[in-house]
Amino acid sequence: MSYCCKTVLKPNILDCKCSLRKYCVLPFSIQSRQRCSIVCPLINRNNFKKQICRSENFRLFYERGDLPCTIEHITKGQKLKWFINDLETLNIYYYLPIFTDGLCETKYPYSFIALQGILDLITRASHKIDGETLSKMIVPLKRALYTNDPIVISRVLFVLQNLARGNDGAVGIALVPYFNQILPIINIIRERNQEKSYRNQKSCKIIDDFEKNIETNLVRLINDTLIVLEQFGGQDAFINIKYSIPTYEQQADVKQLTNTQMDTIVQPFIGI
Repeated sequence: MSYCCKTVLKPNILDCKCSLRKYCVLPFSIQSRQRCSIVCPLINRNNFKKQICRSENFRLFYERGDLPCTIEHITKGQKLKWFINDLETLNIYYYLPIFTDGLCETKYPYSFIALQGILDLITRASHKIDGETLSKMIVPLKRALYTNDPIVISRVLFVLQNLARGNDGAVGIALVPYFNQILPIINIIRERNQEKSYRNQKSCKIIDDFEKNIETNLVRLINDTLIVLEQFGGQDAFINIKYSIPTYEQQADVKQLTNTQMDTIVQPFIGI
């Protein structure tokens, strides 16, 4: 046996036509530069496929009966029945991050209770949401976005819109410092789905503007969410959105523009 084969540390033996046996070694290692050795191929991983994510804490609280609500079936469908008459007396700092932790769930009834619980708490007790509560909600929101599931992502975007509108826009201003943690992954999702919808439109001879698919709806929902975050985020909202999403443009209100500003906007289109 030659010297090169002795130095390989516990390799996988592969068939070879030569007298010596070739060994599969790790890429970018010292053994990969030796004779009678081949480099193992890299693993092709799809980072954009759907990932199964479970919330152990939320499931534990629900199955143990610690959540102060249950599902009530009515004629129009179903809703949450709270055991407390006034949700303002509920400890929002404790329960709102727990419901947010269940946003990554895709199975019923966990997904329904998590989403509806957040919306009820934001609608009826948004004035009690402060910066400490928002800081506890950021990590569950990011974990839900990284699942790459369009249904879960749409729920997160819907929650962000309601959060920004909470307490007459005061929650939206408090949400601005966390844009650099949430918006980068939203930008990746937006660009990826725009490329998919562009390929689908390019392959079709006739494009229907009212055609509904997941990619188009998700891009529209992301754009609507960015507009809501800008409107209720205050003066620094657009700068922070532009830092994470460079292709985003400021949504100016035409009714509030002066005549000089209107002439400046319309001037490039006069010669067309």
